[in-house]
Amino acid sequence: MSSITEDRRPLGVEPFWTDRRLEQAIWAFVALGVVLRVGRSLMNYPLWWDEAFLAVNFIKRGYVDLLRPLDYGQVCPILFLWAERSIVTLLGFSEWSLRLVPLFCAAASVLLFRSFAGRVVRGIPWLLAVAVFAVSFHPIRHAADVKPYASDLLAALVLLTLAVNWRRAPERTRWMWALASVAPVTIALSHPAVFVAGGVGLGLAPAVWKTMHFYVWMAYIAFGLGALGSFAALYLLFTRAQSAATLGPMQAQWGAAFPPRGSLLALGKWLATVHTGGMFAYPCGGERGASGLTLLLFLIGAGALWRRGRRTVVLLCLAPFALALLAAALRRYPYGGVAHGSPARVMQYLAPGICLLVGFGASVVLEWVSDLRRRRRLLRWGLAALAFIGIVPLVVDAVHPFRAVHARQARAFAREFWPKFDRDAEPVCLRWDLGLGAWDSTNLNVAVYLCNQQIYAPSRRRTVPPRAVSSRHPLRCVLSLMDPSDRRVVAWLEEMKADFDMKERRTLDVNMSGPGAAARFERYVVYEFAPKDGPPD
Repeated sequence: MSSITEDRRPLGVEPFWTDRRLEQAIWAFVALGVVLRVGRSLMNYPLWWDEAFLAVNFIKRGYVDLLRPLDYGQVCPILFLWAERSIVTLLGFSEWSLRLVPLFCAAASVLLFRSFAGRVVRGIPWLLAVAVFAVSFHPIRHAADVKPYASDLLAALVLLTLAVNWRRAPERTRWMWALASVAPVTIALSHPAVFVAGGVGLGLAPAVWKTMHFYVWMAYIAFGLGALGSFAALYLLFTRAQSAATLGPMQAQWGAAFPPRGSLLALGKWLATVHTGGMFAYPCGGERGASGLTLLLFLIGAGALWRRGRRTVVLLCLAPFALALLAAALRRYPYGGVAHGSPARVMQYLAPGICLLVGFGASVVLEWVSDLRRRRRLLRWGLAALAFIGIVPLVVDAVHPFRAVHARQARAFAREFWPKFDRDAEPVCLRWDLGLGAWDSTNLNVAVYLCNQQIYAPSRRRTVPPRAVSSRHPLRCVLSLMDPSDRRVVAWLEEMKADFDMKERRTLDVNMSGPGAAARFERYVVYEFAPKDGPPD
């Protein structure tokens, strides 16, 4: 049998259940995966630093302004930025609206992974792969992140699904033309999608060569040119300006994510560390070798697929690793290690290949159990354990619905402060309205403050003209996260004395730490003015 014919048939082990029962189990895990992602979003976490650094760019910027380098050193694909801008324009600026795009990408990814895995394997391997993907912690977590991690995953799945669809029917060029059509869109939606697109090009190259079909070649060349052309155009027009402003500091943070040079021993140790660490945390895992079992199942699955003639699929899954590793060697993109948080978040584009091969590897291990009754029991316990792995973190998060204590305290303060601040007065934020203090501040808490002000200050949400200032409707100003003795503040107060009398000055020192922790205060100063005799200025 030719290798092309072998590649067309999904592989699987001898089924333990009827096809109908197996299909029900797969759809049950798909439903569980969607529910877990929606459930995490419904918890409505307060915006924390990493989200606020990006979200603050949607407060004042329009579509064209988002082409410029972003505040707070953010690098983000343009299509994701425009999608967020559109949602904020339609639904307003809130935690809910900001997270709708990631949630859509995450939920769509569960459905698309079922299709992708089902084109490669059937039976128990299909079920296990879908189950691992559905309950994996990081794809669930990033469904509720105002960051492009969920869109990275969706873009990768779109490219891989189209690639395996063509491989099953290489005589049909429509799948290859579909690849050529969507490649520019995925690269505009996700920066690391270029690794997946490159991996797809490399993985399909031997199969394309064997077809000797003119129209397949034309579509394949169009795919390559479209991917390379869109990447080059986006880099020259958009990404280069972003990276020029942020690449240096980001490279400093990514030190552990770059392969060491000059020592083979150090390189080998680094490779072992990153591939048993957070980037392989599917369905769960972590650093210091905690993801070693996942890596073992991944390697077993890759080897078994290769031996069974599914070499194109193995190449499609592995080639993005190689390209990403090359980018890390060139110090352009992190691989397996970042300064803060798990590296899995910046490597979501690898999740489809990892989960597919881990699921197939687990099914191969299951085949090693000769006793059919014991094998069935192990499968049932394994599926129950996977469901447990997905559900328990959601329950824990329901008790602890925030990522950082500062985020919880900052939102609680904003919910109480801004409605009172706006009541019966003309509100002014000295940082926002008068420019006293930078918008893109070195104090990273400012981003959280600005986002919470936009969400919870009634005056920011309504479009009514300012009212005249009077003794009954005073001018109320807040100085945020800035020293009141700063010369700019002192100069502003001197100017105010010409037309206004200061009626009140209050200082609020807000503790942003949790109970029992060392106090971390943020200072806010509220000034209240009434006009002197004569018309207000």
